[in-house]
Amino acid sequence: MFGFKEIDDYKSASILNEILSDNPVDLLNILNHKEVAVIGAGPSLEKIDKIREEVIISADGATNYLVSKGIIPDIIVTDLDGIETFPNSVYVVHAHGNNINLLHKVYNMTKVIGTAQVSPFGRINLFGGFTDGDRAVVIAKKFGASKIILYGMDFDSNLIGKFSKPYLLSDVPISWIKRNKLKIAKEIVKLTLEQNL
Repeated sequence: MFGFKEIDDYKSASILNEILSDNPVDLLNILNHKEVAVIGAGPSLEKIDKIREEVIISADGATNYLVSKGIIPDIIVTDLDGIETFPNSVYVVHAHGNNINLLHKVYNMTKVIGTAQVSPFGRINLFGGFTDGDRAVVIAKKFGASKIILYGMDFDSNLIGKFSKPYLLSDVPISWIKRNKLKIAKEIVKLTLEQNL
């Protein structure tokens, strides 16, 4: 449906595995029994007034907006196509066949967990999720968040938020492929939040 090549996903995951250090980050310690805000890069992102949750997880491009408002996320879930690097945050970097050329950004990050959509190996994890936003929700749930509140996760919008890609200057009409990705993401989030782990 989306034209992804599994061999390219393995290649990207292998490169990320080589870049990562053996210093694991303890997501359980950060997320377990905490109220977690998951911030997406949808058009409603700019309407966020306050974030009251104990832990903030941002999805890729939403990070740039949060940082511009003086909010540094605790965890940034990214496939590297929408962000710069920021100190002190934990990065959950997702490797796939379309971001091999961006993996060099990981060298500028100190606390990194690697993920991919292939079988886990070495330092590469398979947490689940399809987009950065729903992957963030899956991670919060997997590591014991007591409550998950979503911001800027506009699954049914006809627009792509301007913060989702660094080259966008305004919200733009949603493409067919993005609409279908968001349908999948919405279903993953729904199923994840319904789980009683």
